[in-house]
Amino acid sequence: MEKENVCVFCGEKPGTFRSTTVQCGSTWQPACKSCEKELRELDDAERCRRALIRGLAELPEKLKERIDLINEAENHRPQCTQCGGKLVFTPVQALDNSPLRDSIFKDPFEVLPAYCETCGKYEFYNPDVVRKNKYLAYLIKKDTGEMCF
Repeated sequence: MEKENVCVFCGEKPGTFRSTTVQCGSTWQPACKSCEKELRELDDAERCRRALIRGLAELPEKLKERIDLINEAENHRPQCTQCGGKLVFTPVQALDNSPLRDSIFKDPFEVLPAYCETCGKYEFYNPDVVRKNKYLAYLIKKDTGEMCF
């Protein structure tokens, strides 16, 4: 219980109105307001690393898994079939090829576009299939701005 009242980043015990939490991966870590302000601009991997430094973090194994995921994700980024450049994901798009677009009988389907930063070529993926891979799911969230920091 003592651990809950301590900032995991600096080790200080914040006052009543000086305590808050900081998101690190999928966990929320107790912090003081000054550390929270300092960590606001850092990326997720660096926040997780700083939470682990003092050994006060809650669920440290999840933080370590998150750091490994972030470090390994770029190695799994798909490559362009034309030039070999790295593909960047964009938000999912709903497409409809039926002649009844404005009726209740329309039949849309979703695609996940990704473009090559080098040559500009677009490739399309099935979002449900691609999101099953944890590395690609992370890259999709990163590229499309779905990450909530």
